[in-house]
Amino acid sequence: MKTKISLLLIVAFFATLFVVSCSKKDDDKKAYSELIVGRWKTSDGGHFEVYYSNGTGKMWDPADDVEEDEADTFDWSIESNNKLTQIVHFQSGAGDVPQYCNIITLNETTFKYNNNGWRAEYTLTRVN
Repeated sequence: MKTKISLLLIVAFFATLFVVSCSKKDDDKKAYSELIVGRWKTSDGGHFEVYYSNGTGKMWDPADDVEEDEADTFDWSIESNNKLTQIVHFQSGAGDVPQYCNIITLNETTFKYNNNGWRAEYTLTRVN
């Protein structure tokens, strides 16, 4: 009888652990998809990105004499394991270019990610 109860407790423990760990991943993905929405800039104001809740956005570099109305647009999504995908629609005629990024930090004030394609790391702060 003690063996059956011990086995039942072990199974219950692992079932609870599995449910909690799976729901946390879904919660993180949802939280990141909500946290990313808004306007972001680098500390020097040389690069801006805006993420809209409908999965679109735009980016521009005032340092390169490009303003918001001339911005390149993109579609974005966040996958499991904190992977951000941007499909950038360059106005310069370069076409659509996918960028695969790793989110390092994303909270109410800071958005830090690295971009595998351009081998760059960006640290942005939220602009109100």
